[in-house]
Amino acid sequence: MEKTSWLLVVLVGVVLISLLGGAEGRKSRILDESSYYDLEYSAISCRAHSASITDFGGVGDGKTLNTKAFQEAVNQLSKYASDGGSQLIVPAGQWLTGSFNLTSHFTLFLHKDAVLLASQVLTLIFHFSFTFLSPF
Repeated sequence: MEKTSWLLVVLVGVVLISLLGGAEGRKSRILDESSYYDLEYSAISCRAHSASITDFGGVGDGKTLNTKAFQEAVNQLSKYASDGGSQLIVPAGQWLTGSFNLTSHFTLFLHKDAVLLASQVLTLIFHFSFTFLSPF
């Protein structure tokens, strides 16, 4: 019985050490050269290219609509799908947005204090386009 307890303690220790060592801090280079800087965050290293939503004009004040910034960021970063994928970093703040589409090989990384706020105005959530045809 004592040998089984010792083996269980060793097994739990190995699992804990591997879990703690599996997540690494990563320095991520922002793609926009005009705001080229290093951003430090703790995340599993999973994508080759990174950018911040602020590089695309996003404002995390809870009042500014950021739908266009999110969609432009996804469109730009989707170009890196075949080169290791990409991730969009959303810093701390309240980010008001309507709907936007995500893509494959893409990670939306939210800071622990980042909140995505869904717009309450239906015209900002759904994109309507009407075409009127002449009966003549």
